[in-house]
Amino acid sequence: MLQACDALDVDFRPHVKTHKTIEVARLQVGEPWRHPVKVVVSTLAEAEHLFPFLLECQDHGKSVNVLYGLPIPPSTVRRLAEFGKRLLPGSLSVLVDNREQLQHLKLFNETTGYPLIVFIKVDTGYHRAGVTPSSAEFLNLVTRILDGGKNMNLEFGGLYSHAGHSYGGSSASQAMDLLIEEIESLRKASEMVKNLHPEIASQQFTLSVGATPTATSVQNLMELSDGPQAPGVKQSDALKDCIRQAKANHDRVELHAGVYPFLDMQQLATQASPSASQPSTGPGLSFGDIAFTILTEVASLYSERDQPEALIAAGSFALGREPCKSYSGWGIVSNWGFDSTIPTGRSGWQVGRISQEHGILTYESSKHGDTPGLCVGQKVRIFPNHACVAGAAFDYYVVVDSNLPEKRRDEILEVWVRCRGW
Repeated sequence: MLQACDALDVDFRPHVKTHKTIEVARLQVGEPWRHPVKVVVSTLAEAEHLFPFLLECQDHGKSVNVLYGLPIPPSTVRRLAEFGKRLLPGSLSVLVDNREQLQHLKLFNETTGYPLIVFIKVDTGYHRAGVTPSSAEFLNLVTRILDGGKNMNLEFGGLYSHAGHSYGGSSASQAMDLLIEEIESLRKASEMVKNLHPEIASQQFTLSVGATPTATSVQNLMELSDGPQAPGVKQSDALKDCIRQAKANHDRVELHAGVYPFLDMQQLATQASPSASQPSTGPGLSFGDIAFTILTEVASLYSERDQPEALIAAGSFALGREPCKSYSGWGIVSNWGFDSTIPTGRSGWQVGRISQEHGILTYESSKHGDTPGLCVGQKVRIFPNHACVAGAAFDYYVVVDSNLPEKRRDEILEVWVRCRGW
């Protein structure tokens, strides 16, 4: 991701909400920190958990900025300000999408002694949060930030959007189209703001766009630009033209993404990223690209049912209950631990039904070949539908390396502690 962003001359702001660890955050921002250290968090607990790492970066002379990636709940401002006192000025940013949120932000400066950076959350089609740039509310919000900035000590950082609807796509080309639309929407919004407020015409705004499918689709421009499913020359030129136009308006494009270091079944279904594990096959993810699996145990077998089934000690509390558009289950059992010749990384079993602590394994479609048997007490590893939700149930990750010789691939190399709560 960092190389792709460098090639496009855009910034990158990784989201830590999926992994919630210092170790993966280090990998996301890259070392020895050639770039400013910018991250997104979805909870204040994530920011507080990252504090030792953020302090280390600042001690090495790197600028740090943490963006709280939810339109700011008023009750969190005091806690955010107390956290901000421990960092240097310019270290914290928030999102707003309603004028009433602004009145609560004055407390930040009163507590920290430095301005709070404010981004407007823009709705570019996902309709989860944000204000539409064509609305009167958007322009009123901009005016309130600019006019009230001196009184409340706010700094207008730019515009932020999240293309969550890109999860509905099924190719890198579709993801790239959405990314171009997203950048263009924020670019036009920024241009409109600067035309209405000429006193800030030369001010640089950050236009922060992305989601894992759209942000990682830019990797195809570098790694597999000639592949059959990769973005074509016209898309590449259109993307670069959007970025050039933003620069001409004194703005800086920034990409953000969260689940991309781990991936999951939902991401495989989008097919937006090139494969790291099988680059010779061309664009498109495979099971070998999913870094995160849930280890669980077979508790019982039910061979007398119409189709053989098995009970595992992992239900919705461990796997989540988010669907995946590519199949009807709640997780795919990998071929780890099986004497299997299935080349795709799947065993033939899937989590067909779930309740809180119960998961029922059922056969996948016969097109995947013969389904191996199971035994009580057998450990299995499951590819979850959505890594962000599945990981929330756990306190730590055990880290293994699939590049080691086969006999050492289950050797636990490290344990990474993740934060919990809000």
